[in-house]
Amino acid sequence: MRILLLIITSLAFLAPATALAAPAPPFTLFPVVGGAHYTDDFGDGRAGGSHEGNDLLAPCGTPVIAVVPGTVTLDWGSRSGWMVTLKGKSSWYRYIHMDGRDGARSAMTKGLKNGSRVKAGQIISYVGDTGDASGGPCHLHFELHRGAEVSSPYAYLQTATIVQLDPANPASVNTATPLVSLTIKGVVAWTASVGGEGRLIIRPTGISSSDGTRLSRAGTIALRADPALFATASVGRAVTVTTTAVQLTTALQDIVPLSWTAATVS
Repeated sequence: MRILLLIITSLAFLAPATALAAPAPPFTLFPVVGGAHYTDDFGDGRAGGSHEGNDLLAPCGTPVIAVVPGTVTLDWGSRSGWMVTLKGKSSWYRYIHMDGRDGARSAMTKGLKNGSRVKAGQIISYVGDTGDASGGPCHLHFELHRGAEVSSPYAYLQTATIVQLDPANPASVNTATPLVSLTIKGVVAWTASVGGEGRLIIRPTGISSSDGTRLSRAGTIALRADPALFATASVGRAVTVTTTAVQLTTALQDIVPLSWTAATVS
């Protein structure tokens, strides 16, 4: 009986570890080169029904990439305009309202045709305003499909790595995205320790990134911080904060609260 109880107890300890194993995300690269502005608009009401993707606003002509390896096809629809479908191993994706300035020649990258295989990070098309997006802001309508089910891509877009054009070859992207850090000048508004982890709130007067990336501005910036840094971060003090260098994501680009971690405070 004691042996049986030990076995049951051991299995009880093992079960949570199995339950906590998170599945791999369907994609880890952001589809628009250089990032884009977007909101969680999946499921919003539209004239033709609920919105089945997220609209990623960027200038017309901005390159978009394959978020996974797979095959591409190009189609046209009165609502979608030019549309590229990317079929991966376990998911597939729709890129809608693609560039139509030169018809099909600008809607899919030169050298690609229906059925072409592409690598993750390869440029496959360009942001546009075709279909029912005509007359509105240029954007990519991006959809995530798992079989017959359409899913919100929003959470994965937040954590996806933003790729940049390769300076040595402007026709391609650099998927080995360099690490980026911020330098924030401002006044300390608040400090606190939550569960042993520090919180540092800054009212910024200036902010810059190590690679010149365009950043969204915020009224205040909430950073993670080692409480040991608070010795030089008293409330009301003017400081310069540098952050830990990380690969850029849209959450970081938008300076989502607690997405950045303070490395130094002076």
